[in-house]
Amino acid sequence: MTPESSLLPELMALQASLEAAGAARLDAVGWHYIELLSQRARAHRGPAQQLLSDKLQTCLEEFKRRWDGAQSAAKADAVASAQSPLAALLADMAQHAPTTATAPSALPVKASAWRAESPKVQQFKKQLGKISVQKQVKQAIALAPQNAGPINSHMLVLRSLGLMRDASPDYLNRFITYVDTLLCLEEAGKVSVPPKKASSTAKPKK
Repeated sequence: MTPESSLLPELMALQASLEAAGAARLDAVGWHYIELLSQRARAHRGPAQQLLSDKLQTCLEEFKRRWDGAQSAAKADAVASAQSPLAALLADMAQHAPTTATAPSALPVKASAWRAESPKVQQFKKQLGKISVQKQVKQAIALAPQNAGPINSHMLVLRSLGLMRDASPDYLNRFITYVDTLLCLEEAGKVSVPPKKASSTAKPKK
């Protein structure tokens, strides 16, 4: 009698472990093919069984790789779904963190995640800035002086802001930022240095 392939018992054990884990749910058609191939391998002996065992080994190993990959993906999805909104935001910020180098020859490394801003946060801040500028211009126009002349400087400034708002909102935002910077510099220049106190070490007259 022709001896049985020495590889077949190991393949049967691998097939049983995959079946017990529920791997058949991954690909019902592929698993059915493996079952038929396994039955044919057990029904033959000699070189035919060896040939079928080699083919069964290839199919089982490929199926196990697919099953392990599906299990890893399922675990990752479960972890991601269990994250809090704050954890998800920090993870997104870490992905978009800018790279910095600590030395000329050092490789770029990511900065601290909490210091980085994701594109979503930057877009939100940009939209918020636009809304703030639009609101300021609207309030300024609403408080325009009554019965002002055509060359009144206040009215000319308000008309210019209104035209910029209608023609190019982005330019208006940059203009307001520029004006705010100039006002801050002007206020900083107005800070006067306190006068020095008279020296108290003067000698009294005799």
